Amino acid sequence: MQIAACPNQISAFDLIDREPTMKASRTQIDAYHALSLDEISDSQRRILDVFKGDSRVLLTRDEIAARANLQISTVCGRVNELVKGEVLAVRDSARRPGRRCRQQLIGLPVEVAA
Repeated sequence: MQIAACPNQISAFDLIDREPTMKASRTQIDAYHALSLDEISDSQRRILDVFKGDSRVLLTRDEIAARANLQISTVCGRVNELVKGEVLAVRDSARRPGRRCRQQLIGLPVEVAA
């Protein structure tokens, strides 16, 4: 018995080769890249204030959320933006009490002497 091919079947390779359906305009891309530290959000400013300019301070996202009085979801998103913008850095990791996974320790970037 031969099985007829379904006319609506799509192979995985067809999905890989497709162009994305949503594209950003050149204006949107330029606006995204034009963001500067002068335009950081209130949440980002509150997160940076937790560190008080001290590069020795290393905190987990949970600790940042508690000290900045922000939701953990807000902290995670804003910290990721600040790390990507190289305003903050992932400097180490710490073992989570009672769990096997580790948490990243976030701090101000430090310059490494050559």
